[in-house]
Amino acid sequence: MYFMNLLYLFLGALIFTLIALDIIKTTFSSSGGGRITELVSRAVWKTFFSVSGKEGKSKLLEYAGPSILTCTLLTWVLGLWAGLFLLLLSDPDSVINSTTLSSASPLEKLYYAGFTLSTLGVGDYVASNDVWRIITSVTAFSGLAFITASLTYFVQVLSAVGLQSKLSLYINSMGKSPQQILVNSWDGKGFSSFFDNVSDICQMLMQHTVNHHSFPVIHYFHNCQPKLSVAPAVALLEEAHQLLKQAVLQDVIKSEVKMTMLQTALDSYLEMVKGSFLKNTSPQEAAPIPDIGKMEEKGVPIKNREEVEQTFKQNLKDRRRLLTSLLEMDGWSWKEVYK
Repeated sequence: MYFMNLLYLFLGALIFTLIALDIIKTTFSSSGGGRITELVSRAVWKTFFSVSGKEGKSKLLEYAGPSILTCTLLTWVLGLWAGLFLLLLSDPDSVINSTTLSSASPLEKLYYAGFTLSTLGVGDYVASNDVWRIITSVTAFSGLAFITASLTYFVQVLSAVGLQSKLSLYINSMGKSPQQILVNSWDGKGFSSFFDNVSDICQMLMQHTVNHHSFPVIHYFHNCQPKLSVAPAVALLEEAHQLLKQAVLQDVIKSEVKMTMLQTALDSYLEMVKGSFLKNTSPQEAAPIPDIGKMEEKGVPIKNREEVEQTFKQNLKDRRRLLTSLLEMDGWSWKEVYK
């Protein structure tokens, strides 16, 4: 019996501490979610992704993000509840009936742990001595603080998801393919209208990258409309940037500062995604070689076609494999980029 009481005390303290640290890491840290939250997020996403047939246009995937938040909250609540319950079980007389002063049963301790964490303060059961009164007070304050932090965190996540959709729609509004983006902005001398939008795009993309570090769960918020989905939008922007950099002749007027800004913003995003979500991935599809014929028809000065194809096949091979993995992880393919 004594051994079991020690075991309950150890397990209760361990579970409560692990959950508390996970909540603190997830809601207060700017460097990503806690380990438990990450495991729950990936498990829920993989379930939805498999059931949907790994199809990005499946409406089922739109429920993955909200389901992850719900499951995360349930994990936190049940974890704290279970931790306090086990702590109370370590002492047969930790909780007593406030009227009869008799020791509470395990089921009554479970009830007591629940209303303590929720700060209801019903009062039909009370702690038996000063030690348990202090523990009750600490866990009650913890419950209040963690509930408030969780709600604040969820509001911030939804705000970050809104920016994600805004970024996607902004990029897609410039053109339905990388070539079309450049053709639409070609004025006979340069791509002034494209560069006019670069500052806004970089600002949103950098903010989205920062949001990813703070709220990794937004990676699993999916939109079944390609124009509102961030993975095809980033691939679209990256391909347009590479076409402008690798396919257009050097003497065409370009803003080197904004080209560097765009390169930095894209690099930061792709490095973040690779480090957090795309480790050891093996893409199924090969990235297509962009057709520069339409750009030539519109009078855009283009380098030698073979030179361009070689650059996209070899020099950009690893980078485009990363883009392919990003698309496939979200249920998309290059068909959404090169329409």
